[in-house]
Order: sequence, then C-alpha cells, then structure tokens
Amino acid sequence: MSSLTDEQKGVYETIISVVSKNEGGVFFLYGYGGPGKTFKWRTLSATIRAKGQIVLNAASSRIATLLLPGGRTAYSRFVIPLAITEESTCNIKQGSDLAELLIHTKLIIWDEAPMAHRFCFEAVDRTLRDTLRFSNPLSCEQPFGSKVVVFKVLTLTKNMRLETDSSNYNLEEMREFSKWILSVGDGDAVDSAYPSLLSNIHDLQYLQERAILAPTLEIVDVLNEYVLSLLHCEEKVYLSSDSVCKTDVGLDSPEDVYTPDFLNSIKCSGVPNHMLKLKQGAPVMLLRNIDKSSGLCNGTRLVITQLGKHILETKVISRSNIG
Repeated sequence: MSSLTDEQKGVYETIISVVSKNEGGVFFLYGYGGPGKTFKWRTLSATIRAKGQIVLNAASSRIATLLLPGGRTAYSRFVIPLAITEESTCNIKQGSDLAELLIHTKLIIWDEAPMAHRFCFEAVDRTLRDTLRFSNPLSCEQPFGSKVVVFKVLTLTKNMRLETDSSNYNLEEMREFSKWILSVGDGDAVDSAYPSLLSNIHDLQYLQERAILAPTLEIVDVLNEYVLSLLHCEEKVYLSSDSVCKTDVGLDSPEDVYTPDFLNSIKCSGVPNHMLKLKQGAPVMLLRNIDKSSGLCNGTRLVITQLGKHILETKVISRSNIG
C-alpha cells in the first residue's frame, strides 16, 4: 500500500469501495505500458484475499497470466467455447464447483481485454447472469450478474488514462474506447471501429509523435536500426549458432537441404534474428519469462549497460524491479 502512487490509490480505493458494498460494477482501467497496472492487480488481489474473499484473475493470453497471482486464461477460467458465436454461453453448470466459486467471487480481473472477441464478454455476461440468479434474483438485470469486473486496457495514447481527478482525462474518449473494446472482433469490425475511436482524439499531432506503428517485421528492423544510429558509441554484433541435428532419422544429408545461410535468413515472429546489433545505452525488451521472482518477465524493459563477448549487462527500467 505504501508503494502506491496517488493515482493508483484512487483506482484502488474506488474498486475496493464497490467490492465492500457488494454493489457490482464494470470498470475499464486505461494505461500506457509501464505505469504499474499489474502492480495494482496484485495489490487488489492481496487485499481482498487477506479478508478470506475470492478474486479471480484472468487474461486473454497465457503469457499475461504468469504475472497475475493465481492467473488463468479467460477461456480456461470461464470455460468459454472456442467456436464462439453471438448466442454462446460458457460451459458452466448450475451446482458445479465452478458455479459455486463464481457465486462467492468478490472481484474478477480480466487482463488484456482488447485481445478477446466481444462474443467472449457477452458469453461470460450471459452465463454469470444465469448462474447467479438463484442467489441474487436481481442478477439477471445487472451486468455480469452484479459482480465487480475490471478490464485492463493498454491505450493507444498516453492521454487516455484513468486518474482520480476527472479533469485530467477526456471522459468521452474513454466511453468511445469502451464501446470499441466491446464492438471489435477478430478483425471484422476494425475498419468501422477505429474511426469512432480516433475521432475523439483531438490532438492527432500528439498521436503521430508518440505512436510507432510497425505492422511488419521489416519495419521493426528499420526502426531498430534508426534508434541505434542515434547512439554515438561502438556497435557490437552478436550472431546466433544455427545448425542441423545430424541424428535425425530418414534424412540422408539434411545439412545439404538446410544450409546455415538458409537458417540464418529466417525471420519470423517468435524466433530471434540471426544477427543482433546492440550499443551501450540501447533500450531492449525481454520476450521470454526468464526469472519471474526477479521481475525478468515477458515485456520487461531494460537498458544495456555493458556489452561482453557472451554476456549482456542490463538495468531494469520498467515494472516493480526498476533499477
């Protein structure tokens, strides 16, 4: 609690107050990368669980669940059908252990909300209303069966963030973005949804200066080259070690088919490039969960402090392990 900023305390106290009153409610927490949204989730979870109450932490991706205490994917937690439709419901039966768990749950946190199809939210909403109607007859008329649900959203601009002082954010922007989250699907509605969102961003010049749109890996490489060129120090090149396992059965000479030159030319999502160029002072980001207890998780940002022959020395510049 002592580590929360004033802004974080405002979010924390608002949600805790609603949970304690059993009022129910749906919240969208906006924030750009790195302001401590996951830290708020952990604080909320610890506070409510310390009272012997239940918090369900879910996320739209498996990677994000590793950062949440007791995290599960939303599909797993709510048994959302993989072939989701407009009329789908979650496979939760009345009287089951999961149904009883949901009845006694005080808070549901859903991380990376924009990554899920809106039919997923509708299915969970429809299921909670039906599941809770025996314990609370009014649940049929309330969003998510009168449960307190918090969605985390990574915003497009730094301007759209939730603060305790309402004068510091554009309420209309937040409403429009909330509509966008619940309307966008797996790409079908993007063309019609984005204009309604961008129409409320009055300062497009701010967006142009702060947002870097990189839809392809080729553009990412160009941007990385440009950023490195701004650092006036010696560049060091690191190469991967690519080779073919010669114990494969059924291949006469695999090294003739998959040559090192071919392997080194492969560039695709999830596979590191063969050549890594770095300079001292360059910002980098981890793409794997290396040591969760030390804060070295997917998405952690670091800055290069020393470049060795086989070792990189870095300093954490994001999340709770800054420095």
